Amino acid sequence: MIAQRPEPAAGTTAARGAAAPPAAGTPMSGGQPGGTPAAARAASGRAAGAPGAGPTTGRSTGRPPELIADVEQELSILLRRARSAQMLLARRVHPEMDAAGYALISQIDLGTAGGGAGVRASDVALALGLDKSTVSRGLSQLESLGLIERIGDPDDGRARLLRMTTAGADRYDAMRAQRQAEFRAILDRWDSTDLTDLARLLGRLNTDLS
Repeated sequence: MIAQRPEPAAGTTAARGAAAPPAAGTPMSGGQPGGTPAAARAASGRAAGAPGAGPTTGRSTGRPPELIADVEQELSILLRRARSAQMLLARRVHPEMDAAGYALISQIDLGTAGGGAGVRASDVALALGLDKSTVSRGLSQLESLGLIERIGDPDDGRARLLRMTTAGADRYDAMRAQRQAEFRAILDRWDSTDLTDLARLLGRLNTDLS
């Protein structure tokens, strides 16, 4: 579903993708993200008299390519907001933790959510698509902040596992509770059908991107 937004003046080249991202500071904004609708871009191209301008049909799907461009733009805005929010959430866990540390500690929490003793650093690196040296530096910082600790692997005496300390878990849980309250405040304005569709489509996109 593509949000309908006011169309820019036809024939304006700069109108394509001219919407600026909103100010950072919250995990999600209640307003609709900006962007140029496909119809406005097509009308702009026709008004400019460009050869072959206007909506075209995709060769394989039969869909106007502007639909894909609109989805790409909205995802770009969402990702920019997510990066800003990640830094804010990291600071809530610990004032000296950065966004990279937040990604690491979130993965450690995810790996132990099922009651596991801990997770291996190599598994964290694989899940996040990072090299081991980058992960090692980040883990050392989290350890120095007292947020995580290393314990022996009960299944392999030579290996070490990562898990959050009691203080780290308390801080992370407090941040997550606040984040969930903020999301509820936003999504309570959505009806159940829209929320169901959103969860289903995001799940499908994540599956296709994996």
